Amino acid sequence: MYKVLIVEDDPMVAMINQDYIEMIENFEVVGCVSNETDVLNSLKSINVDLIILDVFLPNSNGLDILKKIREQQYLTDVIMVTAANGIEGVKKAMAYGVVDYLVKPFQKNRFNEAIDKFLTKKSFFQTTSTINDLNLSQDKIDIFYTKPSVENLELPKGLHEKTLARVLDLLLKEKNKIWTIREISKELNISNVTIKKYMDYLESINKISSTMTHGNIGRPEYNYRLNR
Repeated sequence: MYKVLIVEDDPMVAMINQDYIEMIENFEVVGCVSNETDVLNSLKSINVDLIILDVFLPNSNGLDILKKIREQQYLTDVIMVTAANGIEGVKKAMAYGVVDYLVKPFQKNRFNEAIDKFLTKKSFFQTTSTINDLNLSQDKIDIFYTKPSVENLELPKGLHEKTLARVLDLLLKEKNKIWTIREISKELNISNVTIKKYMDYLESINKISSTMTHGNIGRPEYNYRLNR
């Protein structure tokens, strides 16, 4: 379960953000605060995975809070939210390593895109780090910074570029691995039914191949691997 801290002084906006978060499987809001002290106290007491951080707050500035978070060595992922999109603010936020930068007012689908970016980053580090392997090879780093290109693909109705990129991202991280629907679903926090649709599409354009086996209770199970 991913723990999310919302930093927002407007109760209505905080409630909307909380509603957006709670619609997403495996996410929970662990607090709504509006100042630097409460943010830092929350980070000390809770293992926060993601902060939704507004820029304009009554007694502090979100960018200053972000700077303080980094100065205190917290690597918590941050999605910045603001009514202003001045270039200097965006540059500072990016310099401090935000996952995404949302300009108010934003729609739920754009909010979900920001969450997808967070999940992609989280998945990358979870699948490439183990107790005995804490170093990343150049190949693995290149995979993270060179995202699969899906812009030129004509996707069937109901499939989305961002989700397809996440699926491809995962497959590329372990090019020789044979995957099941359940394994991909668990890694990406996406339902089995949805994953099956994307795998069917990738197989239709010859990006992957599948073989069918029978599970313990006789039901067919598909195994997938990337085509070379």
